[in-house]
Amino acid sequence: MSDFDRLRVGLAGAGYWGSKLARNISEAQGCRLAAICDEDEARLDAAVGRYSVEGCSRLTDLLALDGLDAVVLATPASGHAEHARAVLEAGKHVLVEKPLALSSSECAHLTAIAEERGLTLMVGHTFVYSEPVRMLRDLIRSGELGRLLYIYGQRVNLGTIREDLNALWNFGPHDISILLYLLDEEPVRVSARQFPLLERRLEDVAFVIVEFSSGVIAHIHDSWVDPRKVRSFTVVGERKMVVYDDTDVETPLRIYDKGVTRSPYESPGPEDFGTFEPGATQGFGEFKLEVRAGDMLAPRVNAREPLGVEIEHFAECVRTGRRPLTDGEHGRQVVSVLEAADASTSDDGRAVAIRDALPRDADARAPTSGGSR
Repeated sequence: MSDFDRLRVGLAGAGYWGSKLARNISEAQGCRLAAICDEDEARLDAAVGRYSVEGCSRLTDLLALDGLDAVVLATPASGHAEHARAVLEAGKHVLVEKPLALSSSECAHLTAIAEERGLTLMVGHTFVYSEPVRMLRDLIRSGELGRLLYIYGQRVNLGTIREDLNALWNFGPHDISILLYLLDEEPVRVSARQFPLLERRLEDVAFVIVEFSSGVIAHIHDSWVDPRKVRSFTVVGERKMVVYDDTDVETPLRIYDKGVTRSPYESPGPEDFGTFEPGATQGFGEFKLEVRAGDMLAPRVNAREPLGVEIEHFAECVRTGRRPLTDGEHGRQVVSVLEAADASTSDDGRAVAIRDALPRDADARAPTSGGSR
């Protein structure tokens, strides 16, 4: 592909996550990093010097540059809706880092603008583009695990204590986007408890239960006050169970041939009548539960960096008009779950239907500006 045919991409935000995006945009097939925008002069100078691209300090200046096709936003989450709207209204495709916005209504509005103008709106839910997650989805869809019983995920560590988002709004979009992708259905109810443990307004730990119409139950535990770094999902089926560990480079997926089966009770023979207990529920048509434990299999995973896959998918969607896996509607669904979790938290953990959730004041979760990741 000639340089002329490559998607010319501008990057807004050159912080921690923005620097990773800049590298992946510059390396991705079908893309060319054309310009970088950041308010921090030193950070901007370093990024511009590294990639030999145009630089500017304001998003309006970035959007005014000639020949720009698309913009990737790695700005503070509190500005995602405003910045994405400005990009779309400038007639450019946009990839927004998670969360798409701080309310589902803002997400819906952005989606409407993109559709009206024929532009690509994509959200950076990076783990949807992770090969182990894709393999896990294939396992679920193939029926190999049997009927799904429940899923639980942990995203905890003792690391950076964020000042722009609470733990749920920082970590939760990853977990929720994975759940939506794995199950391919919208959740119906959410219950949650969130706690500020470090004597400030932002909550540092969240426990969230998400219920789906299929009967699957998911539990999410997010925290940045924990002794270990854990990035895992456990999927429990009737036939098999799978553990996905994002921190395990060698074996990120482990499939356990374990499960619970129902077997019919056998009618007692003549020799059993002397020991058969009256009233025992072992009659015709009844079942007993049996636990089965088999081998563990760790399939080979030929993984690429998910962020690179995400950027190339964005470029392909812009070129072809294909709908992104993590489009504006996917971003809205993720934010709807977060809103329901907030509503439940405000009501002492009462289960809240997604359709009944009312957005909590954004200041409760994003009081200041900061990085978006």
